[in-house]
Amino acid sequence: MCRSILVPLDGSVFSEHALPLALALVRRSGAQLHLAHVLPLRGAVGSGMVGRATATGRAAYLEQLAQQVAHQTGRAPITSVLSGPVVETLLDYARAARCDLLVLTTHGRGALSRLWLGSVADAMVRRSPAPVILVRPKDSLARPVTAELPFRRVLIPLDGSPLAEAIIEYSIRIGQIMDAEYTLLRVVDPAVLGVPMADEDAIDPAALQPLQYRAQTYLDRQSDEFRARGLRVDTIVTVGVPATAILGYARAHSIDLIAMATHGRGGFSRLLLGSVADKVLRGSSTPLLLHSPGAHG
Repeated sequence: MCRSILVPLDGSVFSEHALPLALALVRRSGAQLHLAHVLPLRGAVGSGMVGRATATGRAAYLEQLAQQVAHQTGRAPITSVLSGPVVETLLDYARAARCDLLVLTTHGRGALSRLWLGSVADAMVRRSPAPVILVRPKDSLARPVTAELPFRRVLIPLDGSPLAEAIIEYSIRIGQIMDAEYTLLRVVDPAVLGVPMADEDAIDPAALQPLQYRAQTYLDRQSDEFRARGLRVDTIVTVGVPATAILGYARAHSIDLIAMATHGRGGFSRLLLGSVADKVLRGSSTPLLLHSPGAHG
């Protein structure tokens, strides 16, 4: 379960799009919410009148949000204006506050201006010991700060490797807060047979059958663990290009959250900023739950 959730904010409407999902989790779990803003070193507290004014303005911004959140949830968030390198500062804060989940948008301005497929998001996911939910804003319009974004359907793509399976426990912990149901997806890529997906006529169904059978057997074993814990789960084996298949299934079945580990084999070996997650992030507005096994901040 979540005990403490961190939402980094940079003062923009984009960054606030992380709040509805975080608030849904906070209300249902009783977790402590942390709202943090990072000032660049040149605007740090103590660097002169401009720096102090900037820090004061950011503190007032966070406090205003905190009051709205407290009115909605009945519990005031902890607000912090920090200074230093963005990634290191946020990770240090998350570690000190024992945050077990980070929720942030993949767009932003100011100190977080490169979040979208940039160095900050990449580093946060790769280095955070806690899982990270990335929310991609559908637009730049403001949303009510106190709105909530609950999720009910969680998609977990698996490639058969223990590293990819590392996301399962985090998915369960977070999904249980929402009483979610789960879908385990295994994509059989014809490329393993040396046949490009673009040449569908050259795909031999008989050659795919053993791969599909092994994939289904694997998912059945995984799903048994879910059912043993009283969770609702189904399994899907599909043929196609991994990223395309994930996106297609998520769209067709109204998936609310896609959960992946950031390392794995095959199509998942370069998950963040790589061929699979890159395309998933670019092609879907569905939030992503990501975790990097072995991350130490």
